[in-house]
Amino acid sequence: MDLATHFRNARNAVSVSAGRLIFRSGDPGSVMYVLLEGSAAVLVGDEVVELAGPGAILGEMALLDEGKRSASVLARRDCRLVPVPREQFDLLIAETPAFARHVMRTMGERLRRMNERRVPALA
Repeated sequence: MDLATHFRNARNAVSVSAGRLIFRSGDPGSVMYVLLEGSAAVLVGDEVVELAGPGAILGEMALLDEGKRSASVLARRDCRLVPVPREQFDLLIAETPAFARHVMRTMGERLRRMNERRVPALA
């Protein structure tokens, strides 16, 4: 599912300047973001674990488990994002199976990458 195309005409898009935090680890999370333009770094502690570009989803885990943010996200370039609050997220999950699969696929890919990073450290 091409989320940048799906959300491109959203009226609630927000801009975040390069070098500014989109959200911080430990913050409560009641919204996820779809990155429409720009690039962002996902940080766990001081380590960049992912570089996100247009179409990426950010902050979805906090909506799924209702926990605090597990990572910080920093705008590397000026970003245009669409905030998706919990109520809209739930509606998209219920009404759009392709969106639900996209979220699960994204989380699965991220988990695999994190596992691959940890395996050498455990050996």
